[in-house]
Amino acid sequence: MNNGAIVIEWGMPRQGREQKALEVFFSTMQKWEEWKSAGRIASYQPFGTLTGDYDKRSGFVLLQGTGQQMEALQHAEDYRQAVLGVINIATHVHVTVCETGDAMTSRMQRYGNSVKSMGI
Repeated sequence: MNNGAIVIEWGMPRQGREQKALEVFFSTMQKWEEWKSAGRIASYQPFGTLTGDYDKRSGFVLLQGTGQQMEALQHAEDYRQAVLGVINIATHVHVTVCETGDAMTSRMQRYGNSVKSMGI
C-alpha cells in the first residue's frame, strides 16, 4: 500500500536558464517513468499551477509509493542528482516528504492520543 510521498515544488526558471529548464523537466519526467517501471515508486504526477505566485510556485510533482520506497529513493544517488538538477535551474525549490494512506491515519491517532494524554 502506498503510504509515502515526496513532493518536489519549483518556481520559475532562473534567468537565462529557461531553455535548459525545459530540457531538465522532460529528462526528469523520463527518470520518474523509469523509476515507476523499475518499481522504485508506485506513481508520479506532475502539476502546473494555474493561479498564485508563479515565481514562487509554478509547478510540483507528487511521487508516491511505500514508506520504504520513499526512504530508499531519498538516499539514491540518481534521485539526489535529479533534485540538484532542479535546484540548479529553478527558483524556490522545496522537497517535502509526506505520509499518506494508513500512515496518515496512524499519525492522526498518535496525535489524538498525545492531545488526550496532555489533557488538551
